[in-house]
Amino acid sequence: MRVLMLLAAIVAIIASTSTAQDYQDYADGYEQDNLYQDYAMRQQEKVEGGGGNGMVKAIGAFGISYLIGAKVHSGRVTKKMKSKHLKDQKALYTQYYNDVYKLEAQKADQQAVIEQLQAALA
Repeated sequence: MRVLMLLAAIVAIIASTSTAQDYQDYADGYEQDNLYQDYAMRQQEKVEGGGGNGMVKAIGAFGISYLIGAKVHSGRVTKKMKSKHLKDQKALYTQYYNDVYKLEAQKADQQAVIEQLQAALA
């Protein structure tokens, strides 16, 4: 029993005198970083509503994409409308020139009739 008590006392002395291994002994100039503390602080700010840049970024991205899409689609519509109006304008000018030609021909015919009637009266 004495041997068991002696052995227990030796184990207790060794356990109390030995210290945990300190990893700073092997750091060789490496400073302790606070990466986890920064992460925890940001997460806490998100929970509290402090870091609301996500909504601003989403609204900004939506606005920019909307403007780019509007520019592209309005360019397409403008191109289609220009070609349509060009065709309509061409048809209108063609009709105008045809009408003017018909009126000139009609005027020439009326002038011929007037000259014939004046010759018959004279």
